Amino acid sequence: MGGDSTRERSDSIRDADLEAAYRAALYVVELPSGRVVLRIGERAAGLPGPFAIVTAWNPGLERPPREVNEARNRALLAEVERRGLVWATAEGRSPDGSHREPSLAVFVDSLEDGLALARKFGQAAICWFDGEKLELVWC
Repeated sequence: MGGDSTRERSDSIRDADLEAAYRAALYVVELPSGRVVLRIGERAAGLPGPFAIVTAWNPGLERPPREVNEARNRALLAEVERRGLVWATAEGRSPDGSHREPSLAVFVDSLEDGLALARKFGQAAICWFDGEKLELVWC
C-alpha cells in the first residue's frame, strides 16, 4: 500500500482516468443515522462498518446504456438480498454531480467478501470502509 489509500492486485482492470475519477468522487451513503458523504482516504470514525460500496453500473471500462446499468443494479440488489446481507442505499458521484452511479453500501464480514461481490458484477474496484477510513481497493 505504500502509505496511500489504494490497495491493488496485479490482475485488476486499472486505468489512469478511471482511478482519477474514483479518487475525485464523492460517496454518499444513506445510513439509518443520516446521510454521510465520504471521500477516498478520508477518516470518518464512528460510522457503522465495515462496508463495501459496490455498484453494477459501468463495469470495468464499459459504458453501457442506462437501461443495461439499471438492470445490472437490480441484479446486484437481488444478489445482496439473496445472501441476506444488510445494505444501505449509496451513490458514487462526480464532485459537480454531472455523473452519478447508484450503488449499495453492503455490510460484509470482510474485504474479500466485498471484492467477490464486485467481481461477480465485473467491477474494477470498490470503496472499502473499515470502520474508520474509506479506501479504494482494486478487484
